[in-house]
Amino acid sequence: MGWGVTRDPRLGWLLPFGLVVGVLELWSDWIHVAYLRTLVYTDYFGFRLLASPSYMPVGWWLMAVQFGYIALRLADRWPRWQAGALVSALGLGIPPWYEEFAAPARAWHYVTSGPVLGHTPVWIILTYGGCMLSIALAALEFYRPGHWTRALLAGFLAAGGIMFSAVFWFSLLGQ
Repeated sequence: MGWGVTRDPRLGWLLPFGLVVGVLELWSDWIHVAYLRTLVYTDYFGFRLLASPSYMPVGWWLMAVQFGYIALRLADRWPRWQAGALVSALGLGIPPWYEEFAAPARAWHYVTSGPVLGHTPVWIILTYGGCMLSIALAALEFYRPGHWTRALLAGFLAAGGIMFSAVFWFSLLGQ
């Protein structure tokens, strides 16, 4: 599968894992756009997938692969809990920094009465920490070279963690 393309068993395993995360993250976006009405996309850059721009599954696919890879590499040298904690801490900084580009690009914005840092609600920043923790823990727990069904299952679990984090932090700080 992915190993044939990359020749790296980690990256090969992470490609189907990230694909599942990327596709299922559309559910979290849909909840925030259609149900909670906290996220407003102003440009779909092509077409919509549920309530998201067409590029969103690819963006999350790449982010899941990137952060999963970091977690797996860190776990080669550090205990798994430290690898997961560091990936979560990176999630508090790197993806929210990308969020700041959305405002001047007029790609999306948030409708919330909670605290905001720059253009990004604090609940989104904390959500990203939880998302990256979910991705890291799923990758660390389920990674076995060549076991593609484990990659798919891990992707489902990571996507569930993403949804949980998004709803949890919004319910605490976003209203």
